[in-house]
Amino acid sequence: MIIRLFSGEASREEKKDIENWLNQKPENRKLLNDLKEIWLTAGIEQNADHYEVERAVGQFRQKIRFTGQKAVLPQRIPRLIRYAAVLLLLIALPLSYYYGKKSTPLSGSFTTISCAQGDKTAIVLPDSSQVILNSGSRLTFNNNFQNGPRQVFLDGEAYFSVQKRTQNPFRVKTSDIEVEVLGTEFNLKAYSDEETTTTTLVTGCLKVTQGDNSTLIKPNQKLVYNKKSGNTDLSKINDLAPETEWKDGRLVFRNQSLEELEHKLERWFDVEIEFADEQVKSRRFTGTLERESILEVISYFGRSKYVAYQIKDNKITFYTEQ
Repeated sequence: MIIRLFSGEASREEKKDIENWLNQKPENRKLLNDLKEIWLTAGIEQNADHYEVERAVGQFRQKIRFTGQKAVLPQRIPRLIRYAAVLLLLIALPLSYYYGKKSTPLSGSFTTISCAQGDKTAIVLPDSSQVILNSGSRLTFNNNFQNGPRQVFLDGEAYFSVQKRTQNPFRVKTSDIEVEVLGTEFNLKAYSDEETTTTTLVTGCLKVTQGDNSTLIKPNQKLVYNKKSGNTDLSKINDLAPETEWKDGRLVFRNQSLEELEHKLERWFDVEIEFADEQVKSRRFTGTLERESILEVISYFGRSKYVAYQIKDNKITFYTEQ
């Protein structure tokens, strides 16, 4: 189940079983994090034609023995857990061929990493830039990334922390816009099933291009591109939390309607949400959700005297309280 979880293949029931196991004791969550580190070190999700088993094993051995700092696994987890970690690595190596081949849609030397609904995935790119993928997102990049063009393709939402290379700009392409970076931190939300693409700058400088039009974005500014109208709206924001806190496990919303929160909640908890009437869609909420279960979250909205809900299987229906 853990392997299927890491590869994005776990079913909803398996995710629930793992969550129940994690809640039994803190050591289980610590073990899962350690195994996730090893999974990523092993090179899972890489393109099958360019996957280097020996290199992945060498990196793994170096990681658990010494890296010029303190040893990672030997001092952090007991011997039995280390054996489990090694076993996972041995299982992961052959699976990396299957999942890498399955998940990489582009021909040539490319890597695609997908994040399942209800999950988040942290990635370190070959140039040491860091990316955090939100639920239901996919990132593709060239395996010659470190020496060639630094260009990635995003479908979904991601938080980028980019290493500065003045002579080699970093570019993020979505289905609608291109974002060019010299060295910065920013959030880009570009889900293909949503009507807008939103770029929020934390530090540095961005150039966003759509067609023949380019816009420079400064820190604490947000650019919203409307796919239907083709219009862009650049605004200054004082509160970055609703745009970026998701990467730290917090869902923050300020005076947003249930309709505006629909897709966020669906991706965050891997559920389906529907509205029984138009009025309930417009009810607005402000809050911060952190590691709550879906039942706790839904009950929060149900505290409003105007909002009620029903839960059946994986579907949540909101309706106006009579």
